[in-house]
Amino acid sequence: MRKSILMITSLLMLSACGGKKTQAGIADLAIGDSAKVEAKADSVGKTAGEEQDMEAVKAFVEQFYKDWDKRDLLDYDYMKQFITPNLLKYLADSYEFECEGECLATWKFFYEGGIDISGMKSRQITPRDANHVLVENKYENYEYDILLMVIKDGDTFKIDSIQQVKSVYLD
Repeated sequence: MRKSILMITSLLMLSACGGKKTQAGIADLAIGDSAKVEAKADSVGKTAGEEQDMEAVKAFVEQFYKDWDKRDLLDYDYMKQFITPNLLKYLADSYEFECEGECLATWKFFYEGGIDISGMKSRQITPRDANHVLVENKYENYEYDILLMVIKDGDTFKIDSIQQVKSVYLD
């Protein structure tokens, strides 16, 4: 917090001096530092149980993606064991193409449908709270972030909803 205040003060002093190139650099640094402070503030005040719940949900989502990365996108039987009937209906309703039998928009876990993307570079999975996980998929030419809502189902978890947060082509 103290570092952020110093950065913001420096930024204000530089703006009075007119150093435009330096202003942008310090503004980015101050914004980055404030994001770190906000992230740390989010974790402060959480009980040990809440932290455990967040880690358990993160581990569930990580395992879901790790195993599914080795499978075909159309492996519905695999995917169904990890999602609720609510999400199953949403994926069926979101399927926009003609098909026979069961058709699900499973690509929504990886990218926005109907686009051309190339090689996966990285995936970052970050718990937001005990029920929400942000999944950041980075490809060579594309970034696609989704927010998953995960609920407790007996002694395991199920993904109940998926919301697209970001879909950006990179130059």
